[in-house]
Amino acid sequence: MKLKRNMFLLAATVFCAAVLFSPSASLSTTHAEDFENPKPGAVKWKVVDYNRIQTHPARIPYKVPGGIAFDFLDTPDTALLGTSHPSYKGDLFGDMTGKSVSARVGVTVTSGNPQFTFFGTCGTRPANVRLYFESNTSGKFEETDYWWSSPMSYDLEDLTASDQTLFANFSDPNQWSDFYGHFGSDPLYTAAFTNAVKDVQFVGVSFGGGCFYENGVGVQPGTGSAFFRLMDFTATP
Repeated sequence: MKLKRNMFLLAATVFCAAVLFSPSASLSTTHAEDFENPKPGAVKWKVVDYNRIQTHPARIPYKVPGGIAFDFLDTPDTALLGTSHPSYKGDLFGDMTGKSVSARVGVTVTSGNPQFTFFGTCGTRPANVRLYFESNTSGKFEETDYWWSSPMSYDLEDLTASDQTLFANFSDPNQWSDFYGHFGSDPLYTAAFTNAVKDVQFVGVSFGGGCFYENGVGVQPGTGSAFFRLMDFTATP
């Protein structure tokens, strides 16, 4: 089960994301943007945190050599890094039938020995990151508008040692589960998964821990500091 933290807080706003890539693919690929030679101006991604006072609960990642990044907070509130920028329509989202996605991710420690935490006390799985996408969420709540890669994920602590690639295939419903943990391969949910893949409207990565996939992560105060890096985000073909 992968209840979002805003369910705990009885809030309705949901932002999410997912990303994947096949290193051996010989077909054409579409990269999110050239992180090696970034264009001037803000990047086309956003970081979504819970409990922000501002009108828009999002931060803009900053550029680092070869990628984009954001600083972990000292509260377990960071839920998502993703994009719905219209320039990616048809490439990274839209109808993603028959495609796969990947994200090359890492964590850089800037001080101390940061201990990563997650919101809540359910379960013992360490703070982690995984791919995510959502379909059209403008109507009434539907659990099948939100999908997470499962079980593909990486613990944040492991990413301090080396970068890793998250990967998932939109053609394999067994690699995705919805808001309440139902896999797309379940006959009762396969049609809904297929329809969601045909209308992806937000993609990126999601942060969670314990029993949940998007309950928010952070660094334990006083243990150190670190930032998360997205080094590549690719759709194939």
